[in-house]
Amino acid sequence: MDFKKFFRKDDKAVSPVIGVILMVAITVILAAAIGSSVFGQGTTKSAPQANFDIKAATSAPATAGPVSIKIEHLGGEPVHFNESSVTKVMASIEDADAIEIDATSLKTMDVGDVKTFPLTAVNTSEPDDVASGQTVNIKFIDVQTNQIICDKDVRF
Repeated sequence: MDFKKFFRKDDKAVSPVIGVILMVAITVILAAAIGSSVFGQGTTKSAPQANFDIKAATSAPATAGPVSIKIEHLGGEPVHFNESSVTKVMASIEDADAIEIDATSLKTMDVGDVKTFPLTAVNTSEPDDVASGQTVNIKFIDVQTNQIICDKDVRF
């Protein structure tokens, strides 16, 4: 038996070829995983697009009590106020902290609807006092997308 045949110097190893094939396979698998996660998310939802006109329905009372606002849906998609988990109404008086307003009585507003409701806070029984001449900022916020549907200032 000739041991010199076992240890020839001109044999090339197969490991560089296998290494390159494995690197290409890993790159293809990573690209497929990243691509499926990026392109598999689908389209994002957007808030309803609507145009509202908001005015003071009652003048600010001299005594404490809720004031009312009149909302007119001028155009766009219907907006659902049935639950505060769909659309929230926030109000802030003269740049104070915003409070959530109970607007469930509005139900669903379609184009052409005109509704009036009091600015009564959800969490407290007594709303903030609105004096004559003060400005109240009213915001309608779509809860699912956390986008503002309407942002208006109303002067009492």
